[in-house]
Amino acid sequence: MAAKQTNVYEGMFILDPSKYSRDPVATSQQISDMIMQNGGTVLASRIWDERKLAYPINGHKKGIYWLTYFKMPGDGITPLERQCEITDDVIRKLILKVDPRIADALVQHALAGEISQRKAAPAGAAAAE
Repeated sequence: MAAKQTNVYEGMFILDPSKYSRDPVATSQQISDMIMQNGGTVLASRIWDERKLAYPINGHKKGIYWLTYFKMPGDGITPLERQCEITDDVIRKLILKVDPRIADALVQHALAGEISQRKAAPAGAAAAE
């Protein structure tokens, strides 16, 4: 029996900004938990930006863009997408398979951004994380 082929994926999740502002750790942890529940491993996960949406989605005019790189067998993507659709904290999601030739570079770039974000955060914000 052959082992399942795992791929690297990039997930961009738009999170509910009001829920994120109340509890950023729990809201963002939900993404990692869903990935792990579906057989994946998180490689890098961080906030990308807070932006005004091009059009309102379920009454939301802004969203927190959360970038995540993860490894997962291909058969875990469909259940992950379904789970995102029924989770109130996730407004929208886009999951793309990353070309294996550039996967390491993208993950390293995301990790570097995560580290620089922590250094740039004011002292009060670090306590909130």
